[in-house]
Amino acid sequence: MRWPADLAPGELRQPDRVSCGAASVLAARALLTPWRPASPAEDIHEEHRLLTSSRSPRDRFQVPWPRRLGTPPWAVANALRVLTGERIATVHVRPRPVIGYEVLRESLATRPVAVYVGSRWLPRHVVLATGTAGEDAVEVFDPAAGAVLTIGRARWTEHRLGIAGWDFAWFVV
Repeated sequence: MRWPADLAPGELRQPDRVSCGAASVLAARALLTPWRPASPAEDIHEEHRLLTSSRSPRDRFQVPWPRRLGTPPWAVANALRVLTGERIATVHVRPRPVIGYEVLRESLATRPVAVYVGSRWLPRHVVLATGTAGEDAVEVFDPAAGAVLTIGRARWTEHRLGIAGWDFAWFVV
């Protein structure tokens, strides 16, 4: 799947340090539906509020989460489940980057995929893989930059992502 021609990636740039998960969920929404942001910063803030609340308006209870810590993987998985109708698993890939890359590519066959990236010690940022680029690369929306990047297989499997300053893939959602 490709980024929509009628939406500049910069429109969904995260407005603060903690809303990357919300911006990634809205990017998935823009890829899968005709929805486009009316007021991007407000839409991202509202999505972040929903993703961190205890009662998702999407029909499920979820464990609440402090907003200042970003977006929890279970909330992103729930949002993607609602958008796609698929059961969404969260796969811990930090210790197995080669397997993580294969899971990512396989998941991209049917839907956009959220990826938590970070340092060697902690996940710190959420991006949205939007599609494959040839045999050995993945296109990724980075909400910190408001841009779609192409990241090759070697960078995924060798912990050299370089996305918003983070090199390690942690979770594929």
